[in-house]
Amino acid sequence: MPYKSVKELPSYVKKYSPKLQRQFMHVFNSTYAKIIKEGGKNAEKRAFMAANSVLKKRFAKGQNSSSESHNDYFNRLIDGFLGNLDG
Repeated sequence: MPYKSVKELPSYVKKYSPKLQRQFMHVFNSTYAKIIKEGGKNAEKRAFMAANSVLKKRFAKGQNSSSESHNDYFNRLIDGFLGNLDG
């Protein structure tokens, strides 16, 4: 469901700057609303995929302080989170 505030965002998103949190929320809410309006299925999962792409692009630009590759780190986070949605 759409987010009303950045306080409602998943914990992994809250680790990013307030600007990225707002971008994530905007992309999620916009995508979710569009998919619902079109009668599409899996609106929440598809909205997460779109919103997470914002984080992935930023993460790829060197905003990672860990030694783990950005793809490995991000994919691990998202796989865990999306797995929780399916269960």
